[in-house]
Amino acid sequence: MPRKSKGRVNLSGRRKPAISFIFPLLLVFIALGFFIYLNEREDPQITMPNETELIGGHRKMSVRIKDSRSGIKETEVILRQEGRDIKLAGHNFDRKGYWGLAGPELVEENFVIDGSALKLKDGPAEIIVKARDFSLWNFGGGNETTVRYPFTLDTKPPRIILLDQSRYIKPGGSGLAIYRLSEEAVRYGVMVNGYFHPGFPLPSKGELIFGAMIGLPWDTAEIDDIHVEATDKAGNIGKYSFGINLKKAVYKHDRINISDNFLKRKLPEFAQFYPEMKGSLLDQYLYLNNTVRRENNSRFREICSISIPERQWDGSFSRMARSSNRAGYADQRSYFYHDKKIDNQTHLGIDLASVRHAEIKAANNGKVVYAEFQGIYGNTVIIDHGQGVFSLYAHLSRIKAGPGDMVNKGDIIALSGATGMAGGDHLHFSILINGIFVDPREWWDSHWLEINILSYLE
Repeated sequence: MPRKSKGRVNLSGRRKPAISFIFPLLLVFIALGFFIYLNEREDPQITMPNETELIGGHRKMSVRIKDSRSGIKETEVILRQEGRDIKLAGHNFDRKGYWGLAGPELVEENFVIDGSALKLKDGPAEIIVKARDFSLWNFGGGNETTVRYPFTLDTKPPRIILLDQSRYIKPGGSGLAIYRLSEEAVRYGVMVNGYFHPGFPLPSKGELIFGAMIGLPWDTAEIDDIHVEATDKAGNIGKYSFGINLKKAVYKHDRINISDNFLKRKLPEFAQFYPEMKGSLLDQYLYLNNTVRRENNSRFREICSISIPERQWDGSFSRMARSSNRAGYADQRSYFYHDKKIDNQTHLGIDLASVRHAEIKAANNGKVVYAEFQGIYGNTVIIDHGQGVFSLYAHLSRIKAGPGDMVNKGDIIALSGATGMAGGDHLHFSILINGIFVDPREWWDSHWLEINILSYLE
């Protein structure tokens, strides 16, 4: 009898219905996935990097809007005050497609709040930021986010009253201004020819009274602009201009002879710190005397730009005991190599010499803020005496104090030496006011200090 092909017929009959059922189901899942993808429900994210509690009369601001799913379709920034809406910024974007981001992922809206131009009133207001994405959710309307930033508009700058000031100052000299503010400020001080000298609070009975030390660079030819400046929490800037009589200053000229023996002895000391120093002995020396010198002084200005607001120093600053002057403040130095003039520099301190490895004592009370090698100055210590006053000790053979140490006048902080670009054992001593090198002789002089600084502070 012939065999029946029962198994083959049944298998073939079972597969056809299964395939015809799975394929439509797969299409349904794909369509459903595409529908969900196009109808994503993630809202745009809005962030305001600016502080908005208080806003002054003129303020540049920005807001960041982000949507990583479907992209940003619309943005709008509105200022609302007393029912009045002012549009500050906004964009509408065209759809780029239906797969991937249909609009930009990130939009940054920049705008300006100008109280005068927008005819705003001091008082409460709010910034309203709206954003919509390209999602088809909400019947094609997309996801929308609205964030409100309430603020107070304050267009009045701080009022400044100058209470007292130094009457005279010389190039390389120090001075002081005392003033009262009508409100709390986040930044205050005295601006002199574009250089800002931060202020410090002074003891007072409920009044906002401040002082600011002033230091003039040695080469100041005239004081074009000097004023007290204060910025309040809203960003408004108040100014009060005043004048100080500028005295003349005469500086000594000095000749420095550079020998091959000196260069061969000193240059190896710098090689480990400045591997970029190349060329002949003269080339290497000029690199140190110019580029490195500028870098060193810039570093000192940075270190001495922030000071303890409370006064640490007490009375005149002490001078290195039993020492003789070897070079003065702002000496105009001409450098000669083989009888040929090669360079000019200004000496921003006073060189004092005593015995070899003499004890170096703190010139006044303060906090050590720097204690390490610094280029042509060699091993260096800097003390912050508060209220913008700093003392600097250089060419040290050994440092005995470290950053953070509180020292009193007369404490031993180092030993003298010949590190850096020093020809022999001595101390290079400088005074800096808010990063400006000034004449130390004024701060050694108790009579000058009483008349020009202490009489105003007290």
